[in-house]
Order: sequence, then structure tokens, then C-alpha cells
Amino acid sequence: MYNEPPTSQSSTLPAQDIAALDYFDAHVHLDLMPTAGEVARSASSHNFGFFSCGVSPTDFSNSTKTLTGRANQPTAPGIRIGIGAHPWWIADGRVSKADIEMMLDTISDVRFIGEIGLDFSSRFNDVEVRKRQLQAFKGICLAAAHASSDDAPKVLSIHTVKSADTVLDVLEETKALTRCRAVFHWFSGSSDQLQRAIKAGCWFSVGEQSLKTGKGREYAKVYPAHRLLTETDLPSSKQPACSLEDLLASLKRTCKGLSKARGYDVRPEAVANAAALFDA
Repeated sequence: MYNEPPTSQSSTLPAQDIAALDYFDAHVHLDLMPTAGEVARSASSHNFGFFSCGVSPTDFSNSTKTLTGRANQPTAPGIRIGIGAHPWWIADGRVSKADIEMMLDTISDVRFIGEIGLDFSSRFNDVEVRKRQLQAFKGICLAAAHASSDDAPKVLSIHTVKSADTVLDVLEETKALTRCRAVFHWFSGSSDQLQRAIKAGCWFSVGEQSLKTGKGREYAKVYPAHRLLTETDLPSSKQPACSLEDLLASLKRTCKGLSKARGYDVRPEAVANAAALFDA
């Protein structure tokens, strides 16, 4: 039986205590929401946490100030902010080579990195575009692996569309696979690629959209219990101005779908996994 926890209307959590939360969104783009500040301010009172993934490294400083009210990496309850370079933004030039260089200089001071990765779908079948994505991704993984530490490994939230084997190859070559913690966001590769990623020790963040497909529901049954996370990947083009209630509703639907697929209440496990990953 799947039971939703009550949503706390007032809660004072110690800094970094993700384990005390009711829900944790392991991949959301608050930097793309006009409501970002409001969501961040109301998160604690709803016992809600999130990992806000950036799409451009130039947005990192402003996002951190907006979401935490401070210029440095936050210690606010449940809020984690990543510096990212989304492959779509690299592909169309919104993230430049200079932006990537700035990101590489910053990575040593930032623990959470995302969204990064590769998209080799038909939209990006140009050889130069793929080359540009791959060069950026390799550089980011190499810098992250070099700057990571055993007591606080860097966390990477990774986009892998039609590119899972190449992503895994890069993670292995750069040592990011063992030095960092790789999270495959919305995994959509083949079953063989999934098994390779599982054996490699990768984590997986799952949202309601992936559970709407037969493949997604089948994969939901086999993700390792101790490396499973929940996500929203919001906002969408249809819903750019999300509220915290919208994020919570999406996570509840995700937990319900995952719980049905796996045969037990996934929510406590997903929160415990988020605490192990983001508080370690």
C-alpha cells in the first residue's frame, strides 16, 4: 500500500538534513522559473528539498543568490544548486567555449554539477555540434574527477539521450565514474546500456514523464534500491511558472508510479538516498 506523508506546514530543519524531509527533487531547473525565489522561500515550510540544475554556467552565481539569498554555495536546509552546461545550450551556442572555460575554473569550488551530458538525438546530428558537446563534457568530467574528494565526492547530474555508451566511456576515461557520483537523469537508453550503468555504480533520478512509457515502467522495476532518486525536471514549456505545490504534486505522482512498479512505498527510500548522496 502506498501512503503519502502529511505535508508539514511548519518545520525548522537543521542545515543539510535532507533525511528529515518528506520529498526531495533530485533534478529541477529553478533557474528557468520566474517563481524560483518564491519556491525556495517556501520549501522548508513544506519539508521539501531540491537539487536545482543549471543549464548555463553564467547563471550559477545569480541562481545561488536568488535561491539562498547568499553569494556562496548554500547551507540552507534541503537546497542544493548545481553549475551546469546543458548539451542543448552548447549545441546552439548559448553556452560558449568561454563559458565552459569559466565553468572549468569554478568546478574545484563547487560540489554539485548539473545538468551536463550529451544529446545525440536527430536534433543534433551535425558532426561539429556533437564534437562540441563531447569536448565540453570530457573537460567537465576531467575537472570534476580531479577536484573531487573521497569525503565529499562531486555529484554529476547527467543528460544521456542516444548517448549512454559514450557518456559511460567518458566517465570511465576521465575517472569521474569512480571519483564522482554519476546520476543518470531520465534514463532512456537500451536495457543493455542500463545494465552497464547499474554495474558501473551509477545513480538514477526518475520523474513522472519517464513512467508514462512502457520502457520507463519496466526500468523502474530494476533500478538499484539504494541508488534511486525522484525528480520533476520542471519547468516545462507548458508550465514555465511552477509553484512549489506543482513540484510536490509531480513528485507525489512519481512516487506513486514507482511504488506501483516496485511493490512498496518508494518515497522514504528516495529521500534516504538523496540524503546519502547530497549530504555525504
